[in-house]
Amino acid sequence: MAFIVHGGAWAIPDDQVAAHVAGCEAARAAGWQSLQAGGSALDAVEAAVRVMEDNPIFDAGTGSVLTSAGTVELDAALMDGKTLRYGAVAGLRRIRNPITLARHVLTGPATMLVGPGAEEFALAAGMSLCANEELIVERERQLWLEWKAGGAVPPPPSSGHDTVGAIALDRNGDLVAANSTGGTPFKLPGRVGDTPLIGCGLYATSVGAAVCTGWGESITRVALARRVVELLEDGMSPQVAAERGIHLLAELVPGGRGGVIVLTPAGQVGLAWNTPRMAYAYVDGSGNMRSGV
Repeated sequence: MAFIVHGGAWAIPDDQVAAHVAGCEAARAAGWQSLQAGGSALDAVEAAVRVMEDNPIFDAGTGSVLTSAGTVELDAALMDGKTLRYGAVAGLRRIRNPITLARHVLTGPATMLVGPGAEEFALAAGMSLCANEELIVERERQLWLEWKAGGAVPPPPSSGHDTVGAIALDRNGDLVAANSTGGTPFKLPGRVGDTPLIGCGLYATSVGAAVCTGWGESITRVALARRVVELLEDGMSPQVAAERGIHLLAELVPGGRGGVIVLTPAGQVGLAWNTPRMAYAYVDGSGNMRSGV
C-alpha cells in the first residue's frame, strides 16, 4: 500500500506554508487510515480529497478562489487504473464535496457531468446542495474586492492556484488518481482547466498514476498526466518521469508551469514542480513518510 497527496503547485506565501503542509498531512492521514482499515483505493482518495475540500486553506471546495463574477465554481475527477473507469464533474456551484459527486459519476451511466445537470444528478444520488455563498471564505472575498477595485484586469494565466490531488495504492494493487479544484483566481464563469480532463489533470493505468497541478491551460495542451504515465510505461522511474514531464511542460508551452505527483504499483513515488512551491505528503510502499513544499 502507498499514498500521496499534493496541495497545489504555485507561489505559496510564506505565512501559509505551515497550513498547507499540515493540510496535506491531514489528508494523507485520512487516506492512509482508510487503506489500513481495508478500504479500497477509491475510498482512500475520496476520504483524503474531502479533507482538503473542507479545509479553507486550499483552492478546492470551501475556500476556493472566486470567478470574475464573484462566485465559486468547482471541478473534480477520479480515475481507476485497473478498470480505466473515471468520473468527472465541472462547473459546480452548489456542491460542497465535488470529489464525492465525481465518484457517483464514476459508478453511474455517464463519465462527465457539468453544471446544473451534475447538480441534479447529485440530488438523485442522495447528496445535498449548499448555497454558493457557503463555499466563499473572507480571504477570497477580500481578494476579489481588491481585484475589482483595481480595475478587474485579467490576471496572468499562471497566477496562483491550489488544486488538490491524491493517488492511492490499495492492498489489492489497484491505483486510483483523484483531484479537485476551484480553478484560477477571477476566471471567466464556465472556465474549466485540466483538473477534470482525463489524460490532462490525471491519469491512471495498471502501470502507474499521475495527478497534475498548476496552470491548467498549459497542462491540458501537453496532456501532461498521460505523458507522465507513458514515460512509466517506457520504463522510466516515477521520479524521472515526473521530472521529465515538468521539463516538457515548460519546453513545449511558453510559461508552462505546474507540478505532478506519481505512484506505481510497487509503491514508488515521484514528484516534481517548476513553481516556487508545491505542498505534498506521502507514504511510499516501504513505509517512508514525507511531507513538505
